[in-house]
Amino acid sequence: MDKNEKEALDAYRQERKERIAKQTKNNAKKGHANPAAKSAAGKVFGAVVAVAVVIALLAGILSFFAVPQKLTKAIVIDGESYSMSELSCYYMQMYNNVYQTAASYDQNYGEGYGKMLTGYDVSLSPADQKTKDEDGNEITWDEQFLNQAIDTMANIKRYYNAAVEAGVELTEEAEKQINETLESYKAYLGNYSLSNFLQMQYGKGVDEALFTKILNEQQLVSIYQEQIQEELKDSYSADEVNEIYAKDKSKYDVVGFRWFTIDVKATENAEKTSAAEPTSEAKTEKKPVAEELEAQKFIDAVKAEANYSEETFKKVVLQFADKKDEAYEEYKQDGATLLQKITKDAIESNVSKDAANWLYETNDAGNYVRQAGDMKYFLSQDGKTVYIIYAIGAPFRDETKHTSVRHILVKFPEAKTETASGEDVTGEAEEVTLAASVKAECESEAESILASYNEYIKENMSDVADEQYFGELASKLSDDTGSKSTGGLIEHMANDGQYVPEFEDWAFCEGDYEGETRAPGSTGIVETQYGYHVMYYVGAEENADWYESILTDLISEDWEEKQTEFEKQFGEDAIERKEKVEKKVKKACLEMIEMNLQAR
Repeated sequence: MDKNEKEALDAYRQERKERIAKQTKNNAKKGHANPAAKSAAGKVFGAVVAVAVVIALLAGILSFFAVPQKLTKAIVIDGESYSMSELSCYYMQMYNNVYQTAASYDQNYGEGYGKMLTGYDVSLSPADQKTKDEDGNEITWDEQFLNQAIDTMANIKRYYNAAVEAGVELTEEAEKQINETLESYKAYLGNYSLSNFLQMQYGKGVDEALFTKILNEQQLVSIYQEQIQEELKDSYSADEVNEIYAKDKSKYDVVGFRWFTIDVKATENAEKTSAAEPTSEAKTEKKPVAEELEAQKFIDAVKAEANYSEETFKKVVLQFADKKDEAYEEYKQDGATLLQKITKDAIESNVSKDAANWLYETNDAGNYVRQAGDMKYFLSQDGKTVYIIYAIGAPFRDETKHTSVRHILVKFPEAKTETASGEDVTGEAEEVTLAASVKAECESEAESILASYNEYIKENMSDVADEQYFGELASKLSDDTGSKSTGGLIEHMANDGQYVPEFEDWAFCEGDYEGETRAPGSTGIVETQYGYHVMYYVGAEENADWYESILTDLISEDWEEKQTEFEKQFGEDAIERKEKVEKKVKKACLEMIEMNLQAR
């Protein structure tokens, strides 16, 4: 359960308390009414009033249990009608996806990144901010969520019917996942009603039964689409894949390099460089900004050392980095300036097109010309950053097979042992060293966890590895908050430096583990700067990374064609929208969203 769901549950609990208190107070007032306050007119119209009261009470009961929302048809898809409640649930799913993505960027990278990367401001109502639809028309975000909800509903319903027709069934794993989702809600809510909570989060009428039905349909569609994609994947021959690679190897090859960035100060000269892409003639006339001159000094400092290397580059980084910068200490780490296995497209998007072309430059024979130690600086397109690039070597075809592991982290405690001033005699921050006894205690705990796992396997599985049980242990015991909820699972590792070296070395049998082999179910213990990791090897992809990249492109192209063919089976009038009902759904969803925004 994520932070947003927890906040929603807390808000629901509070709202329920207030509602019960209010009802109790109203009932108390009714109990003190004067029974003698009756008139003759009351007797005359008694029967009429009685009927009116019954009708009013019935309407109130129906409204309380959201019967209108369950019965009122909001949309017709391929001749079948669906209720306001179901459309409301899809609307809130669309909203939650965008909101949580933007909120995650804000939390991980800093406030404002969510809006910059998604276009959505989590502090505002969807009705108070705008975006653009597929045709480039400006619309409000609440309209966007409604359109997405309808399109997604149509897609799910059509694929669900096709899946049922094809005989596809939910797997045990999928059913378990759905049940665990519902149980996690119930466990947190305690004695409170899950259906009432779902109505507060997804709209009236979205009770446990409807929510479960929607989850079942979405899971079945996911399974069916994966089956189609696997069938597509199996249809491509090795010859087809190799032919595509030969036509444009730079698209699928990767490269490694070190880099250092210098921010360009806002000067008149710098502002001129931020214009649209200049012509080659304009480039030759432009005077370099001060930061470009600084970048050249950096390169000269590296080359000044005989037989310079990556180590030289790292030393010069510390000379040129601002010691007051928060990132200065990070530059002391080997991985701070290192990027491995980066594609040409990624470099074009995140550095510059010139940098990508330089790293992937070829000679007349079509061979890459970059060598280890080649250096050059590049000014970003917006003129705000100078990138200094140190090539580790020429681009290459990545033969690594993506690997998946599970792990249980026994985290080192964050010890705080400082001098009186918090600094050592050199004036630099003192490095903290864990006591040997503390490390030994953490290692002993890791060994105990692995022994417990092995004992379970021995007693229950006759020495056959059990990934599910290891995942259960990780969910209970791991100190890694990032993977604990998924049973310690780290999927599709690419051996590209995204994880600490010792962790990747174990997974890919490199470094201290070179020469070893890994089979599904292999276990071990790895020490990193964060603590001891009890490791479990899940397995590797069937094909090398470059091969899988081409398959992904082929599947994407064919999947798009299949999707178009699938949609052509239905006419333009296959989706009948009911504008008045849609407005009610949108209004109700906005009220829920705005209430949650006020509660945060």
